[in-house]
Amino acid sequence: MLRKFKIQVTILLVFAFMQPVFAFTPTAQQIEQFKNMPRAQQEALAKQMGINLSDFQMGNQNPSTSDTQQPNEQVQRDVNEKAISQRLSEQSATKDLTKELKPFGYSLFATSAEGNSVNFAPANNIPVPADYVMGPGDSINVQLFGKETSQFELFVNNEGTIQVPELGPLSVVGLTYQQLKKELTAKYSQQVIGVTPHITMGTLRTIQIYMVGEVFRPGAFTLSALSTITHALFASGGVSEIGSLRNIQLKRAGKTVGEFDFYDLLVFGNTQGDLRLQQGDVIFVPTVQKLVSIDGSVRRPAIYEAKEGENLSKLLEIAGGVLPSGAADSIQIARKTPNNGLEVKTINFLTAAGKSLAISSGDYITIPDSNNEFTNAIVIMGAYTSPGLMQWRDDLKLSSIIKQHTLLKNADLNYGLVIRKERFSSSSEVIQFEPAKVLDGNFDLALQKYDQVTIFNRYGVDDSFAVSAAETATELKKESSAVREYNSVQRELVEGDLKGAQDSLDGKQGNFLQKVESASFTDKQLLLKETQNYSRARLLAPIIARLKEEGTQSNPVKLAEITGQVRYPGIYPIPKQGRVKDLLLASGGLVESAFVQKAELSRTQLDNENSYKINHIQINLIDALNGDLASNQLLTSKDTLNVLRAPDWYDNRRVELIGEVVFPGIYQIKKNETLAQVIERAGGFTSEASVRAAIFTREELKEREKANMDKTVEELKQQIISSNVSGSQNVKTIDYKEASEILSELMSVEPVGRLVINLPDIANGVQTADVKLKNGDKLFVPSISASVSVIGEVFVPTTHILEENLTFSDYIERSGGLTERADNGKIYIVKANGSVKVPNNNFWFDDKSIMLEPGDTIVVPRDVVNFERLGLWQTVTTIFYQSVVALVAIGRL
Repeated sequence: MLRKFKIQVTILLVFAFMQPVFAFTPTAQQIEQFKNMPRAQQEALAKQMGINLSDFQMGNQNPSTSDTQQPNEQVQRDVNEKAISQRLSEQSATKDLTKELKPFGYSLFATSAEGNSVNFAPANNIPVPADYVMGPGDSINVQLFGKETSQFELFVNNEGTIQVPELGPLSVVGLTYQQLKKELTAKYSQQVIGVTPHITMGTLRTIQIYMVGEVFRPGAFTLSALSTITHALFASGGVSEIGSLRNIQLKRAGKTVGEFDFYDLLVFGNTQGDLRLQQGDVIFVPTVQKLVSIDGSVRRPAIYEAKEGENLSKLLEIAGGVLPSGAADSIQIARKTPNNGLEVKTINFLTAAGKSLAISSGDYITIPDSNNEFTNAIVIMGAYTSPGLMQWRDDLKLSSIIKQHTLLKNADLNYGLVIRKERFSSSSEVIQFEPAKVLDGNFDLALQKYDQVTIFNRYGVDDSFAVSAAETATELKKESSAVREYNSVQRELVEGDLKGAQDSLDGKQGNFLQKVESASFTDKQLLLKETQNYSRARLLAPIIARLKEEGTQSNPVKLAEITGQVRYPGIYPIPKQGRVKDLLLASGGLVESAFVQKAELSRTQLDNENSYKINHIQINLIDALNGDLASNQLLTSKDTLNVLRAPDWYDNRRVELIGEVVFPGIYQIKKNETLAQVIERAGGFTSEASVRAAIFTREELKEREKANMDKTVEELKQQIISSNVSGSQNVKTIDYKEASEILSELMSVEPVGRLVINLPDIANGVQTADVKLKNGDKLFVPSISASVSVIGEVFVPTTHILEENLTFSDYIERSGGLTERADNGKIYIVKANGSVKVPNNNFWFDDKSIMLEPGDTIVVPRDVVNFERLGLWQTVTTIFYQSVVALVAIGRL
């Protein structure tokens, strides 16, 4: 028998190591026969065949891979959370609200766009747990040390045994991996002297389990023997739309051996219920029985599954807890009852009863936002080092916050405001103070909760009413209509006519106030760094809006207006017991041009006939500032103080002399000063001065000419269009292209604003010829130039030396003659002093009645026959040429 076995093994070895030639692969049974031979016989046979025994053992000890079943890959799934929410919302008391929430936990089963999903398959290279139960298909690696050295892999066969070389078969049914190691080690120590085994886990078997119930892809699945319930769930694509995530049952041999709550893993990281699977296990997913929707100020709003016996505290814990901004004392629960229909419950979660409240299926739980107002604060804004919210204390006073190091250097030390309004009061109290007196210890005020302290700048910075930096960076980054409207509302509030304005806020102003009030004493006012650069008007706008909104029949609006010669005219709050002096300080004080002996206080009062009339009260501002009660009157609603300008007080008024004067330059003038007086101050004219050709311009005439020119050109455009549309067939149609070119030339000419004067008479002391000067007047005195210019419709417009006995025709001929477009019947002369002379139209070539003088200009206008239906054409072209003449003359200086 032994001989026969040796022959079989020899044949086996021959075929095993000649398989590249004979294409023969030994079976697992043949290899096991060889491995079960004694070690000495293995070595003898290997030596006889010239084979390396270790190569044979390591290369041929695994069974054919074709006999091994591979684990299933994870099912690919596209999780449509909206569809799941829609399905689950059918169980909620508020379907429309619930379907807007996401279902909790389902997104983990989704496959990404790249086909990837969350990988929950067990890794093959992890240490095998000591309690792992061995079974058919598993293998162990055994390495021997000592008297003999070898290594081999032992597989558990279908009968639950392994064939150990030299030791025989060993049953491993029901043994754990740790128990197998101990038992095999004990066998070697008892039966093989001088040999120590080292045992490790080899190949892991696969098991087949069944997924049934509400799973995405029910059926049989082949998994690794180390797989747990979660591995099986993800392999099957997860639970279905109505499957339970919290009552997943593991059945083994017809009995339920465990229940798995998926929330324990997702929320708390607890894997205690995630049991390891065995061959033939069944995982059953029942339908979900109890759903609860949680929305509002929680960390994870979603649709959750609740288990029987769970209370509100447990469900909110699963949802991540209430946010700090949530109103835990007023949680709303919408519940549908069989008898009464929909009900709402308000629960105080801060109490033990609220926390232990039982949850019903379909409950919709809403945690509202708590009041976001700070209840123990005041707010400081304006020229302060750290504007924003500040904690209020019982001993907090103005002197506690207004110190030299807390005020900016540009702070207005004469004007500050405290706006006081209790939380539910209908009116505000205005307290005006002088920061300088607070610093000196001459004034102090105990502050109350919700006080608003405003410190103003001395300078008018940020009068553009630009929005804050935060608003600019987010919603109002571009110059949009919203920005312009926002700024416009503020301007209306601080610059508007207080008496003429409507009593209540209009829609835009109301929206502005609503925006301001909604941010009051919230986190938006924690830091108000941007208010450090706000202008007086920008800081006052919300205060004025609030006071205007509070005005009633019994409580007139606490606003007054100041106009005239003060630094910042506008509308200001009337403080408690406010007087004229307070209004003057609020407006930044008097400017230098103010007339202090007299001001006018206009007041609307109800007379004996129950009708309103305006009374005007004369105020001496010096007395008012000194505290005289007769002038420093108490202010009433809508008082208007007009600070007059001092008589004969003018701003810096200047005129300019250019050209041939002894001392050209800019001169300051006083009221009613004349041109002759300024020329005398300038030393008179030089010997080179051409007094007759002087040009005198005035700014107001330039502006008037510009306006008239624009208006005339616009009317001319309309005439051109209407003339071509409605003209008769007997009248030639106007060439629109030519007319447009001329209009473009007209529009390009800047008006001069020339005033024709008789400078020789002025220089000779003729008082009737003299001119009273205005700010911006200019006198251009050219040098003597014996020349005559020809402009207009000649071939070569140019300037010629003045020669005696030359007529118009001579100068025109010297300029190349008339062009085809020239109007030879309307040639005129612009004299050097700006006056116009028109020669005899019938005999203009021989007309010597007009003597040409140095500086004269002959103007040949364009023929306007084609434009005879345009009544303004001749006027416009005349203005054009006269402006050109003046500009050319000035350009020579």
